Amino acid sequence: MLTRPDKDALRAILESQAQEKLRIDPEVLTTYAAQLEPERKPYTSKPTVQDKAFEKELDQMRADAAAGAKHKPTHGLKNKVKSSLELDDYLDL
Repeated sequence: MLTRPDKDALRAILESQAQEKLRIDPEVLTTYAAQLEPERKPYTSKPTVQDKAFEKELDQMRADAAAGAKHKPTHGLKNKVKSSLELDDYLDL
């Protein structure tokens, strides 16, 4: 019957074959330099729709200011009735 060698015997056989191959041809073994790990970029969040709208509004305001126009917000003045009292009426405030 044929007996199989155990793991230690296989390791010894492979080691002797590798040493013999290196003795015959020393250039058979090629070593490679380790590659650098890529640098991690810092986390940057993507702008939300609100952030984009805010930047767009700021750009519009800057363009208006550069052109000499004054920007008056209209989002709250559409349906409001103008009050008869203004802050200018109270000078000590």
